[in-house]
Amino acid sequence: MPAVVSIQATSVGRDFFGRLVQETAQGTGFIFDRRGFIATNNHVVEGAAEVKVSLASGQVLDATIAGTDPQTDLAVIKVEPPSGVELTVAPIGDSTRVRPGDWVIAIGNALGFENTVTVGVVSAVGRSLQVATGSPPLPDLVQTDAVINPGNSGGPLLNLEGEVVGINTSIIRGTLPNGEQAEGIGFAISSDVIKPITRQLVEQGKVTRPSLGVSVMTVTPALAASENLSVSKGVLVVDPTRGGPAERGGVRSRDVILAVNGQEVSTVWQLQKLLLERHSADDQVTLTVARGDGRVDIPVLLG
Repeated sequence: MPAVVSIQATSVGRDFFGRLVQETAQGTGFIFDRRGFIATNNHVVEGAAEVKVSLASGQVLDATIAGTDPQTDLAVIKVEPPSGVELTVAPIGDSTRVRPGDWVIAIGNALGFENTVTVGVVSAVGRSLQVATGSPPLPDLVQTDAVINPGNSGGPLLNLEGEVVGINTSIIRGTLPNGEQAEGIGFAISSDVIKPITRQLVEQGKVTRPSLGVSVMTVTPALAASENLSVSKGVLVVDPTRGGPAERGGVRSRDVILAVNGQEVSTVWQLQKLLLERHSADDQVTLTVARGDGRVDIPVLLG
């Protein structure tokens, strides 16, 4: 709990009559680096002109935005540690070890009530969720029934060892468009996503993603059966971008990517993570793809 902070982000907008007004968003974050780096959601600080951070001790500090990544709804902000104060850091755990049924703890500033703790279980892992029309779906989410409310955004989801396995980001609640009622469906960005993104935000203030230039889908047994694919796992190339790196290398629609430089990939996020962590633009990689009943190795120069 000492590593969890309250965030107030103030932005300037216009009201119905066009007058300038201040708008304040409240959220949560956690300290992950003793130099004063704090992880939170992008939507908590997006467009903010001023960001204030309240430590668990009650001290209020000015913060700067070190970097944001709207694609994963992650942001890193920075405070200067007060003189003589050693900040408490929340360790980031391994979300690949999280399983449905595991107990988890959420800490956040629910509805402005600071350091609210709720407990639940992991309902599912590897979820994706589109939170806005036209935006890419958030990848590799941990679904939980731990109670999450407005103000919890950006706060940690912890395992029983006190390690961060997710950042609480979204809830589905109330009456859905089809009239059904939803309760107890919360989502957290997994630590498997947090680690590479926050590292780039700290080091360079932005995220640079090497690109294959393809539209892709994770292959499931159902998809393999409906599309008559020869493999039941991998990453299906739906459409190579015309003139993009993959098309120039010879990748075709309906190819299934099985490995990159010999390392197997079975989901879209695994492919994205592998490229993000191990490669840069202009690197050449070898894709192993299933094409029909055969296998083909294709060299591709990343964009």
